[in-house]
Amino acid sequence: MTAARDTTRDAAPAGTGSTGSRVAAGFVAPGFEPVAELLARGTTLTIGDRERRADLGAGGGAFAAFADGECVVDVWSGASAPGTPWSHDTRAVAMSATKGLTALCAHVLADAGELDVDAPVRRYWPEFATAGKEATLVRHLLAHQSGALGVPGADTFMHWDGRGWADTARIAAAIAGGPPEWEPGTRHGYHGLTFGWLVGEVVARVSGASLGAFFEREIARRLGADVQIGTPASELGRVATVIEWTARPGSSRPALVVDPQTRAGRSVLAGPDGSMFTDADGQPRFAAFMNTPAVLASEIGAIGATATARGLAQVYAALASGEQLVCRASVARFATEQVCGPDAVMGTPSRWALGYTREPPARVPGVPRQHGPNDEAFGHMGAGGQVAFADPVAGVACAFVRNHLENQAMPLMGACLVETLYACLGDAARGSGSRGRSG
Repeated sequence: MTAARDTTRDAAPAGTGSTGSRVAAGFVAPGFEPVAELLARGTTLTIGDRERRADLGAGGGAFAAFADGECVVDVWSGASAPGTPWSHDTRAVAMSATKGLTALCAHVLADAGELDVDAPVRRYWPEFATAGKEATLVRHLLAHQSGALGVPGADTFMHWDGRGWADTARIAAAIAGGPPEWEPGTRHGYHGLTFGWLVGEVVARVSGASLGAFFEREIARRLGADVQIGTPASELGRVATVIEWTARPGSSRPALVVDPQTRAGRSVLAGPDGSMFTDADGQPRFAAFMNTPAVLASEIGAIGATATARGLAQVYAALASGEQLVCRASVARFATEQVCGPDAVMGTPSRWALGYTREPPARVPGVPRQHGPNDEAFGHMGAGGQVAFADPVAGVACAFVRNHLENQAMPLMGACLVETLYACLGDAARGSGSRGRSG
């Protein structure tokens, strides 16, 4: 894979967006200028029976793409913090796009023959085989089928100022001691936080290294990718400040699950002091939580990575058309759909490969596809609009990151950028899989 090219040049001026005059800086190959223009000025589109705006809001963001191993887009725009422009080395908090990186660590071990995804988890993590989880397979962890949604006793040692989140051994032990929400393997439901500790613990037991250290050694360093799971204080100055979601139309604040009696609530550690999203009084705190240095320094394999768009895209480029990390047969095995249907936690349809998202069924007319036109694409989305994926049919990989969180129910900006990218690539990038179930 060719490394990203010099990104110090300005792209063509991109016009005026809804938040004022903006341009995109960086690099685009000839013919890809519309991607830079869209990033800078945003767009308006019709979703169902209403118009929706897609832009960077009050913050900034970056988009990068590779085609057949060559960097064709690496652009950024907006602000990483008040008064600070986004730059070529600005990282964003990847949110749940981190899960794709954590899954890749397991993928690398499986490709090397050190991890069997069809083996019971107890082979690698004996303490996990309790309270109804004895028959759980490694693939159940990767496909959100284990039912291990919460962290029993989390409110006694994990605090919203970041204390306790780095104690992965204690967190893993708490998860191992608890019962599943359902018989493992019988249904699937989004493991919003525990996915990272479940898969991360298996990676650590097999490799002898922590999740963050393994990712750095076996993936980021080998690719030269600017991505970390666990960001030290020395790197925090490059991380964009997360800006809270804008309230939905007609609402004074975002509607977020906080009920600890629900599966969705338990999946975000809802308790007496609220949840990851809101405090006990219902006030938003997700952005403040994700800006906390102790949180970013913890190796939270579900939500905590920081990355440039270029770095995330490089990781997926290695899966789209290369063999630097794993062989092509292994890519196909990990990218194959495992489950599809109603999500037992979120209540909406979802599709999962082994640790990666597949394009979910379309629910509202006019919503562009997050993973591009080819149904074989796989990757992971993140809260607030982050997305990164590989499309092995077209040999394409791309990533979008931002800091002003977009409407969590229907993020649009990343999907619009992806749609524009494929329009620039032309018909050659649309394989037979573009007639997949999402339309």
